Amino acid sequence: MTDFAGGDPTEPGAERLPDVREAAIDLRTRIGELAIAMVTTTDRRYMPASRPLLTQLFEDDGVLWFFAPIDGSLALGIESNPRVSVSYCDPARGLYVSLSGYARLVHDPERIMALWDPRLAAWFPEGLADRRLALLRVDLDRGEYWDEHASRMVGWLARAQAALRGETAPPPGEHHRLTLRSRHTGTRTGA
Repeated sequence: MTDFAGGDPTEPGAERLPDVREAAIDLRTRIGELAIAMVTTTDRRYMPASRPLLTQLFEDDGVLWFFAPIDGSLALGIESNPRVSVSYCDPARGLYVSLSGYARLVHDPERIMALWDPRLAAWFPEGLADRRLALLRVDLDRGEYWDEHASRMVGWLARAQAALRGETAPPPGEHHRLTLRSRHTGTRTGA
């Protein structure tokens, strides 16, 4: 297991830690463009609520953008506690990603227009004119992923080959923990 961006590189056994940009690009490459995420908030009673959202943009600085309504449980959850969890899952590729950060609703007409996707009309029937339309900005600070980048058969063959050679078998997949920011910035305005 490797840590990304953050941590103490002088610690014994620590690897060189990529910067935030490298970690964000690596995550974005693994997740892919316009993926569906499960975004989880908590209410005032600390009850979690998750909902699927279409990822509109994953920026190099570790910021995720989604469209969200300004009313309803998502907005209330963020108002109550801006700390959110964002999860991606692609069992066919053996990829599982769990991220966390701080969320806020943003009204930025230019960015809304640039990121608009016609598939969102099912949730926002009035399109760009929908008064409930806002952007959800998530500033990521932590995460981890599990990536079984080889198929089960390829992994099995690699382990069998290693056993025949008397070598240590390769791990079944990758598991990495990431730190994208060391602390919450506390900003709640603007984009």
